Amino acid sequence: MRSTLLLVFLCSLTNLSSQNIGLHPPEVDWQQLRGDHVRVIFPEGYEARARRAASLIDWMATRHTGSIGEAIYNFDLILQTPNMTINGYVGLAPFRSEFYVTPPQSFNLLSGTDWVDLLTIHEFRHVQQNSNERRGLTKVISYLQGQQGWAAFSAIATPNWFSEGDAVVAETALSASGRGRTPAFSKDLRALLQRDIVYRYAKARNGSFRDLVPDHYRYGYAMTTFARERFGYDVWKPVLQQAAAYRGMFYPFSRALRRETGYTTGQLYRATMADLEQRQDSVLNVDPPSRPGELIGGADRDIRNYRFPFMDEGGRLLALRSSYQRLPALVWVRPGQPDEVITTTGIQREPWLDGGARLVVWTEYRQDPRYTNQNYSDLIVYELQTGLRRKLSEWGHYVAGRLSADESRIAAVWFDPLEAGPELRILEVASGEVTQRVRIDANNVAWPAFSPDGRTVYFFAQAADGISIRAWEPASGAVEVVREASNDPVDMLTVTQDGALLYSGGRTGVDNVYRLDPATGQTAQLTDVAVGAYFPQLSGDTLYFSSPTPRGERLHQLAVAGPVAGIEGRSRPQAGIFERPVAYTAEQYDLPAEVVERDYPVNDFSNTLGGIKLHSWSYNGSYVTPGLSVEFANALNTFEMSVDGLYNLNEDRYSGGATLTYGGWFPVVQLQAQYRDRNTVVQEARTDSLRFFNQEFSQLTVGPTVTVPMQWVAGNTVTGLAPSVGYQYYALRDAEQGRLPDNFGNLALGVDFSSLRRTALRQVQPRLGATARLKFDRALGGDRLGERLLLQSSVYLPGLFVTHGLRLDLDVQREQSENLYQYPDVFRYARGYEQPLNDRVFRLGVNYQLPLLYPDIGLLGITYFKRVRLNAFYDYSRFAIDAFDRLEFTESSVGGQFFFDNTWLNTVDLAVGVELAYRLEQDLFSREANDLRVRLLFSGSF
Repeated sequence: MRSTLLLVFLCSLTNLSSQNIGLHPPEVDWQQLRGDHVRVIFPEGYEARARRAASLIDWMATRHTGSIGEAIYNFDLILQTPNMTINGYVGLAPFRSEFYVTPPQSFNLLSGTDWVDLLTIHEFRHVQQNSNERRGLTKVISYLQGQQGWAAFSAIATPNWFSEGDAVVAETALSASGRGRTPAFSKDLRALLQRDIVYRYAKARNGSFRDLVPDHYRYGYAMTTFARERFGYDVWKPVLQQAAAYRGMFYPFSRALRRETGYTTGQLYRATMADLEQRQDSVLNVDPPSRPGELIGGADRDIRNYRFPFMDEGGRLLALRSSYQRLPALVWVRPGQPDEVITTTGIQREPWLDGGARLVVWTEYRQDPRYTNQNYSDLIVYELQTGLRRKLSEWGHYVAGRLSADESRIAAVWFDPLEAGPELRILEVASGEVTQRVRIDANNVAWPAFSPDGRTVYFFAQAADGISIRAWEPASGAVEVVREASNDPVDMLTVTQDGALLYSGGRTGVDNVYRLDPATGQTAQLTDVAVGAYFPQLSGDTLYFSSPTPRGERLHQLAVAGPVAGIEGRSRPQAGIFERPVAYTAEQYDLPAEVVERDYPVNDFSNTLGGIKLHSWSYNGSYVTPGLSVEFANALNTFEMSVDGLYNLNEDRYSGGATLTYGGWFPVVQLQAQYRDRNTVVQEARTDSLRFFNQEFSQLTVGPTVTVPMQWVAGNTVTGLAPSVGYQYYALRDAEQGRLPDNFGNLALGVDFSSLRRTALRQVQPRLGATARLKFDRALGGDRLGERLLLQSSVYLPGLFVTHGLRLDLDVQREQSENLYQYPDVFRYARGYEQPLNDRVFRLGVNYQLPLLYPDIGLLGITYFKRVRLNAFYDYSRFAIDAFDRLEFTESSVGGQFFFDNTWLNTVDLAVGVELAYRLEQDLFSREANDLRVRLLFSGSF
């Protein structure tokens, strides 16, 4: 069974690899340089960064192979300056990497290493992993199916926790910081271990809708460093290579690990957790927390995070709350009572909010509606008394904003990668006007904060020598250093009412809140907690902060009245229990500081057809139309071409063709040539009786389709609109004489629309939104030749509970069955019924969807049950045959669809299920007498 699933998931992964096309702004002037192992593609003006990335890659390719292997396959690296997403990735089919180079504000996300340097080290480690996985069976499959087969078999053989954990080890070993040295990276895992919570390996591997489970980055770093510490830094090299070669078809990674260490993957996980728990308990027993603060509110089962606490003028404690059940919102935290939602915040590139007595400011994500890789971050101001919100900027690059004490101004960070450096800007709250600005000599600027008198703006500055605290005086333009740069983990800078600076720092291996006097440079530690203290805010004599718990980051309060004595000389190790520096000592090297940047020549790069490659030749995996395809794409994903041959199991016919898609213009243009055998049922044009005949023929279709895909982001809603127009030339052969013309033209018009509110993790569907698809086809060249109008639409509404949802469907189709040419029927008929012959049909569907269970149970590594949900439905449909005085029929059904949201082979999340539909009316087109119909469902069939 498992070997069969390998084939199934090869198909699934290859289908998931397709990407949107033509997302780059056409005005970007793309350049390229070639290193020894990479081609870097980047916008003009970003040459220095591109050369540095290539230099880091070429150094790692030759000098950092001992723990992974020497194999390296060349790849393309695209440096995305217009895209403000916080991310980077490596992917196959085609083999390329993309970096989104605008850094985050929170250094806890990815440590104090320069953002692009860290991305380069981390993502190139994935390139090394992928290259060294192409061996044995994986290599054979890559010959048979190209890079899609390579990607699928690599993903199945190698756990994602190893891939990401090993990459985090690389970024930690090859820099002065890295996430392995950042206490915040391990905070959730340490919070669980403090409460003796160790999940089963399957749950740690696949996650949960019910409980807080740290992701595979955290577990992966813990497990890879544990094995390195005990068996040597290069222990994973043979494990990876044997697993990817499938030396042992079943559980290849676990078997390879056992051969090298004596542990299976599950045993290694349990040993790692036991060791971490023992280490943490030992430290806390010797040196227990002396100032942990008091938890605000009781513990409950919901997973919630509270960040950015502050007091408004009415004395209410407000904070930004996110949870598994609800969208992020500004809430009034009331101890002993449910939170009161003040307002929701929109989609953000990262959580960010600052509040005062009367106003709140946060950032929200925007994007160009056509070229969605051009996106923005704007400032939003919200008035607590009136509920009025205003967008203070348009098409901005604001990544942070903080209010002055009188709430008349905002100190904001503006980051544009193509400018000379980050900017600090002062904006007027009333008008949004930028009144002052200064460019900072640093790689990143974060957490700006006004002094109480508004004359100084303090901020973090990240540069090659680490993170410093600096002060800018807008009146004079002077910028001074308040705290010298270091590689100590620091984050979340704020200013108290008396002018002191608060920040979260991890110099002892645990993040605590520190107070710095900017005049004297004296520092005092205010908290002493077990796991971490974040988002500090001092109100009067009370310090508010967030601290991780097994149910999320919860607010705490701590009285700090009077002079605060520093808590110095603690015995906790500087490295912290999670880092394990012995694990990477043999490879340790500060590469960003030591790399010699090479002067690679720079050339123009075509943003139209540049870098076209054949990347895959594969089986498509469809259970309706299985077949083979060959696929091409270019580096910037403006061009795709596929050639395929398919077999339609429903119609028992063959098909094949070629599709070329180009997205470099404002419309996306697709040219398609397709041959297929057809088998349809047509009503004979006569009035005395109802008579049908089969229409069998071969069809060659050639023609272009032009689509304009648009997408807008506003608040929590994503709206898409894609009008299209196409013309196809049809050449029909082998039809019964006189039934069909030899050839004709076809006009195809269509509009796809969606406007959906985003969902929280546990919500089974959007709580508000609508989708619609309208298609019109007309065969040109004669009467009664062919015409179809199709509408498919849905409206999403809230259910009785926050995780439930109601969906109303309305589908309409009109196509005369007497037409000689019948278009492929994609109408969604009443569930439980066979496809009826009709001229007109509509369906009304009522769906109520809710989660039933969160099993969190695995089955031998084959599948993991994360959630069971029910969609209860009622369908009402009427269809008519117009030739006989509008003869009409009714179909209706009631039933339920049970879906299992599972992770298969610990790799792919796919929903499978079963549908039970009871027919309330007779099915005139079915020979089955039993009105209870059962159907298997797969992801996407609902």
